[in-house]
Amino acid sequence: MTFNPIAALNILECKNIILEEKPNALDLGSQTASIDNTFIKNLLDQKKPLNNLQKKKLEKLIQTDKFSTKDYFESIGFIKYKSIDINGAYGSYPFDLNKNISKNYNFNEQYDLVINNGTGEHVFNQYSLYLNFHNLTKTNGIMLNILPFIDWINHGFYNFNPIFFADLAASNNYKIIKISLANRNGAELKLQGDNFEILFDQIKPNKNNSKFEKMIEIAKDKIGKNILLVVSTRKLTNDPFKIPLQGKYLADISNFKTDYTKQDGGSANASNQISDNIKRREY
Repeated sequence: MTFNPIAALNILECKNIILEEKPNALDLGSQTASIDNTFIKNLLDQKKPLNNLQKKKLEKLIQTDKFSTKDYFESIGFIKYKSIDINGAYGSYPFDLNKNISKNYNFNEQYDLVINNGTGEHVFNQYSLYLNFHNLTKTNGIMLNILPFIDWINHGFYNFNPIFFADLAASNNYKIIKISLANRNGAELKLQGDNFEILFDQIKPNKNNSKFEKMIEIAKDKIGKNILLVVSTRKLTNDPFKIPLQGKYLADISNFKTDYTKQDGGSANASNQISDNIKRREY
């Protein structure tokens, strides 16, 4: 995986909202740094929200010929940075994310920031991946996803839709902090405030009423092809991980006792998200 400008910018953004004064961070996937001195200089020149210590350490960082992903994390204030990758690169824990790492490796550490930057699409067992993601994150910790959305053809096993994270958050009491569309070079299109509901519209070929569809067209024009989905959430409790049901189907099972009884609506109220039972009555 590549630690690129969009990852570096969002890591800094997450660092500045983490509640812990001396936070630690964990990457799902070993990350080869593709940012360079020019990126750091631009970061300093653009007056991003950096405190004096971050500025001092970043200025020192660009005096070196080459630096690692770990060096960047430490420069912006993380006291510990680790990664998990089956290949063991860069000193990562050599764990298979297709497996429950707590049970299989007896690994139960938790982190203030856990990052899924270009890793999740390559992991076949999505249940284990997001179970591990949940268990590795401290209560009030931040979970950052940067994953393929549009035009990433055959890049990995999966591309991801915003409703995936809407309903993942709804089932596990995560607070959605941000959802944006971006490219790897750092260009980003995001909504103001926390009104994410239009991002959960179902875009249907026979309708032309989706605000999200219009946002995607703007993104294609401003950002280009190969659009990424950036999602940051805060884990509010240490309850066990729960598998989500797609939001629109909650209405279909409201009269039954299921594992999804306490799940919030998530994507259910967005445009064109109509449950099967309602569609059967209408048609």
